[in-house]
Amino acid sequence: MKTNISQRWATLAANGTIAIIFGVLAIFVPKATLITIVTYFGVVILLLGIAMLVGVILNIRNGLGYGIDIIEAIVLIIIGILLTFYTQQSLKVFVIIIGSWALIIGLVQLFFAFNSAPELNGRNALILNGILSLIFGIILFFNPFQAALFVLVLTGILSIIIGIILIIIAMKMKSFHRQTGS
Repeated sequence: MKTNISQRWATLAANGTIAIIFGVLAIFVPKATLITIVTYFGVVILLLGIAMLVGVILNIRNGLGYGIDIIEAIVLIIIGILLTFYTQQSLKVFVIIIGSWALIIGLVQLFFAFNSAPELNGRNALILNGILSLIFGIILFFNPFQAALFVLVLTGILSIIIGIILIIIAMKMKSFHRQTGS
């Protein structure tokens, strides 16, 4: 039991520290942080696509079906290449896709809110969420890269807060562990 509690507080403290470091990077160097994150995901997706393609080749050699897997592998490889080597342009396209999704969600929520029974619980929440989704989608269209940076900075602020909370909890766990001697 001793080791278990000791490892838990240390893991929480480490996670809190990592969250704070990420938050500081996201706030003070958001462009480099964002490009690094997108490039990292591009590499991961590229490697996943290559691994899938190897699996497809093995299936072909063994006479097994490969159907849609080959299309998925090629699409993943293309997306991985685009994200890795054309990061900023890919990010803009991705943010525009998210903006489109937000607009559609907003419109659907407003449609349901205004075409539902007036006594429906949550109608006002649907209207508010629909309007906020529309605003969010429109903002993403005006300057996708700046909008992505803004969201990253907000994420950085949240990450710092969460990191501080994790470290406080870790220190309380460590103190409790010392007091109880377990």
